[in-house]
Amino acid sequence: MNSKVFLNILLSLLMSCHIYAINVNIDTTKIHSVVNEKFINVAIDSGIVKNHWEKFRPNSTRVKTLAAGLAPSYMRVGGTGADFLIFVNDKLSTSKTSYKSLKNEDSTRSQQKLKIGNAAANVMEMEIQRRRKRDVGYYDEPFTNFTMTASFYDQIHKFVSSVGWDLIFDLNSLLRKPSGAWDATNAIELINYTVQSGYKMGGWELGNEPDEYTGVVIKHKLVPPEQLAKDFARVKKLARSHPSFKDCQIIGPSLASMTDYWRKGFFYSFLSSGGGEAVTAATFHQYYEDGAVAKLEDFYNPDILNILYDEIQTGVNLTRAAGSRAKVWLGETSSAWRGGAPGLSDRYVAGFMWLDKLGMSARDGIDALIRQTFYGGHYSLLDHETCDPNPDYWLTLLYKLLVGNKVLRVTSPDSRGKVRAYAHCTETRKSGYSAGSLTVYVMNLDQSPVSIEFPKFSSSTKFDVYNMLGKENSILSHYVDLNGVTLQLVDDKTLPDLLRPVTTTSTVSIPAMSYSFIVIPDAQLPVCM
Repeated sequence: MNSKVFLNILLSLLMSCHIYAINVNIDTTKIHSVVNEKFINVAIDSGIVKNHWEKFRPNSTRVKTLAAGLAPSYMRVGGTGADFLIFVNDKLSTSKTSYKSLKNEDSTRSQQKLKIGNAAANVMEMEIQRRRKRDVGYYDEPFTNFTMTASFYDQIHKFVSSVGWDLIFDLNSLLRKPSGAWDATNAIELINYTVQSGYKMGGWELGNEPDEYTGVVIKHKLVPPEQLAKDFARVKKLARSHPSFKDCQIIGPSLASMTDYWRKGFFYSFLSSGGGEAVTAATFHQYYEDGAVAKLEDFYNPDILNILYDEIQTGVNLTRAAGSRAKVWLGETSSAWRGGAPGLSDRYVAGFMWLDKLGMSARDGIDALIRQTFYGGHYSLLDHETCDPNPDYWLTLLYKLLVGNKVLRVTSPDSRGKVRAYAHCTETRKSGYSAGSLTVYVMNLDQSPVSIEFPKFSSSTKFDVYNMLGKENSILSHYVDLNGVTLQLVDDKTLPDLLRPVTTTSTVSIPAMSYSFIVIPDAQLPVCM
């Protein structure tokens, strides 16, 4: 072989095996921020209510086992369909809301069958089902009101209480009086039923993405932010009138994003017009991009991940500028809107967006976030066909086991943004680690492994490493390996033991295109005691 060719091949091999050394510096002298004990929460879209759970089985032992693993958590039932949902107490012979008229509205499709014939109707049904398979949560257009019976509402409460969650329910904001004010009649009926049934509530929300009410999907007159602030004050008054709801969350206004001048103005006007006093958590939604056009490389592109920073800063700064003492939440968030990106949002690679969002949110002023979704769509924690856990489920579970709510400041010299690190006091109640322990989670977005060093700690320090990789090292895997073991339920009642670290006293190597949790059990940090 030509010596020059040989040297080029050798150089290429050496470069591919090159390991970057990264110093991760942590300020261990003070707590940077503290987030909600229920920092990670989940959602189920109101469209799932409309479609009678779809393939979700709330009574399934397997589903309950997976859900209970993520407790404590809020479950938000909301989304676009919330503004078309009408509560009907089917346990009463009469109701303030005309059940008959709503049933007539709900049977639009049956009437269409009579008009266009069964053959054409069947074609229409097939198209609807095709779209639902493509994007769970798809709504028939134009939007029409649909009913949620008391019996179905009972099922929701039965599920959340059985898995140790608390319910946040999104009320219909498009029920309006001629004056433009919110018509609370149906909400009062639902709240009264909730009280009479003895149900615990985590919180209430009013409407979904009111900045989108004049859009293509929802054709409705804009509800001015000043009016919406008055409507939320009414929600708060209704909730606080019942002693059992005195501590529940009131979240809103749930804007679609925080990316343009008009939406920022809406958010500020809502908060400064009384909304900031009405809500306990000021909320906006965040997605990185459109699931219909998202590409694989977008999920680990530092420039796209950094989009979140400006949105968080805007939401937090506007909340404070409006004089509100409310916490700031990402009231609905995931990788990509439009139900997620098929074959990407439900794969290992989606974990880069998710874990970075958790770290950046906790560091920069977000008190809690609500993951869209627990079930439903390509971005769900559970597969929307089988209810088996997607990779982000296992990532979320491990995060809840190891990461506490006290956040420490991290600095890293990696100017490329491809090695991203965040640090918290360790979650001791679930993990069994002692108080004073430190948890660092690191993402390596590079095609080469990196070596992580911690200058604050001695060379003899013990590190417990939990490395997550796509099965067979594939970032497009539907399965995830934790320290080489593929994660799956032991049986329908038993989660696997995730607390089996690889222990080292040397520097920690993070494989290419992977993420890891590193626990320093003997850190003995006074701020974490």
